[in-house]
Amino acid sequence: MKSFIIPIFVFFSHIILFIDCKTKLDLGDESKLPVISTLFNNRMLLLLKGTYATDNPLDWNELNNGTGELYMDSQGEGLDPTMTLVNRPKVGNLPIFLDIGEVRISSKYVKGLNDLTQIRDTVDSNKFWDYIAPNRQVFCTVTYSFDNNTCTESNGIMKASDFFTGIGAQFPSNDPSSETIGWESSYSAGRSWFGREYYYAAIYFRSLVTGYALDAGAPVTGRFDNRPIVNGLNIVPRNNYIAGTSTSAKSTIVPKLFPALYSQLPSQSVQSDMQVRDGFDPYILEVRVNLKENLMLHSYVTSRATTVTYVGISDIFYDHKGEGDAGGNLLTRARIIYPETASSLTISGGGNSLLHYFGIFREQETDFLNVLPLAATPAKQGAKIKYLNPGTYKAVCLGDLVKQDGFPDTVVRETTFNIPEYPFRQTYNVDLTCP
Repeated sequence: MKSFIIPIFVFFSHIILFIDCKTKLDLGDESKLPVISTLFNNRMLLLLKGTYATDNPLDWNELNNGTGELYMDSQGEGLDPTMTLVNRPKVGNLPIFLDIGEVRISSKYVKGLNDLTQIRDTVDSNKFWDYIAPNRQVFCTVTYSFDNNTCTESNGIMKASDFFTGIGAQFPSNDPSSETIGWESSYSAGRSWFGREYYYAAIYFRSLVTGYALDAGAPVTGRFDNRPIVNGLNIVPRNNYIAGTSTSAKSTIVPKLFPALYSQLPSQSVQSDMQVRDGFDPYILEVRVNLKENLMLHSYVTSRATTVTYVGISDIFYDHKGEGDAGGNLLTRARIIYPETASSLTISGGGNSLLHYFGIFREQETDFLNVLPLAATPAKQGAKIKYLNPGTYKAVCLGDLVKQDGFPDTVVRETTFNIPEYPFRQTYNVDLTCP
């Protein structure tokens, strides 16, 4: 009995001693202490990818059908002015510098219709967006100064590598709300889960510099991260508007790269991949743009009557014919992945063509050529998709055949398959000959 009383006494004496202790909080030093929310790990990992393919994108030297060359826009009468191509680099040797202001998502479907033109002021913007990643990030494929800069200080060279190799660059973020609702509301809306559906994702590009640009044959000098850049051009202004957009029309249009916007279509939300479920299971928000595979040489005439040659985005949807604007060809797609329950997919039938992809779409999707696939990988032997949530999908063989610009424009064949709810983390196989 005595041996039992002593430990109890010691235990309570420790509690009394702890309670009586003065802490920094008691002494008014609150500002230096972590807020309680910082003591917990985030549920969400935000990954940015600069590739058409979600998994195992083509290497730099495999682009442009294995030549590793930049695509080139058509030149001549009524087209792009004749380009100056002195010391033109291979696409894998092109310096690329990205300054991304933030990433946002939104669950306000109606307010975001018509490409955000209903967002009129700061009040509208604050109500519409979830500011999940407001901290600026700078990525660079090579350094741009001899001393320390924002990119090298934030491990931006490694992040640029992850951005272009399909791994995904980690972007610091906060968890969005799952806005748990009662089962009655969920049931009346036809939902079998609690949480929140997101319909929009946006990447805000402050600057995107491609490291090959000549003005009348001389290297273009600009700035990036407030540092001088030689032979580099910020292509954000070139890609904010579709070629031929009038000055008056620009006042009513949201710039294409501020933000690069993903709007979830009704056919994509039937079996949604933008749901944040209630609970504690971790998830990945993957947001990507088709940059790596779609780099193309363009030219335009300046107000000084000189010709600028630069590297922009290929003319996937809107032809550029020498205008100063060349936007509308960079696409965005986002998806939420739950790794603890997602399964993998292997696809047999790949013929190793560098012009073909396996694209994965939800069963209800019918447009395969004007959007980024939910997931994609080059049509090689042993092709694999790492993460797919449960549901019914279409695997589509897509070819870059009619106008070779790095973006598939031809549906070759397709098949339907299913990823079951249980068991978790399995690997399933689909057979689809491609090409």
